[in-house]
Amino acid sequence: MTESGVVVTNTGPLIALATVRQLALLGQMYGSVLVPEAVFQEVTAQGQHRPGAVELASAPWVIRSTLLMPPDPFLAGNLGKGEAETITLAVQRGARWVLMDDRRARRIAELAYRLQVKGVAGILVAAKRKGLIYNVSPLLAGMQAAGYYVSQAVVERALQEAEEHP
Repeated sequence: MTESGVVVTNTGPLIALATVRQLALLGQMYGSVLVPEAVFQEVTAQGQHRPGAVELASAPWVIRSTLLMPPDPFLAGNLGKGEAETITLAVQRGARWVLMDDRRARRIAELAYRLQVKGVAGILVAAKRKGLIYNVSPLLAGMQAAGYYVSQAVVERALQEAEEHP
């Protein structure tokens, strides 16, 4: 069963999940996910040979989305284009969830825009609770081994929430 409500994703969770061959979890969990054009381009065009490029371009659950209005100057001046478009699209569409890992962008989304944010660790914990995956630990370890940064504090919290102990 998928969660209801609009979900918008940034680049990080897409790449992280793709590195451990779990990108399809997003479709299984949310039904469809809005991907801002800047994020789509960052993953598929600029990252042609990176994990997730081919999968994202052909995923049936992906809804490529353009903004109704450009990001406000605060976002444009303080974040990358992908993060700024992700937050802007989430606000414009009344998103239930924003999927992003970048600490600064998360704080801005939560504090300045009152958005609910979930990172890749939270996505994995939710997927385990839904029975879509068996363990969070090997997936987080795989992401880290592939060079995706997840802090030790985030890993420990995710393992605790998933009832997995290191």
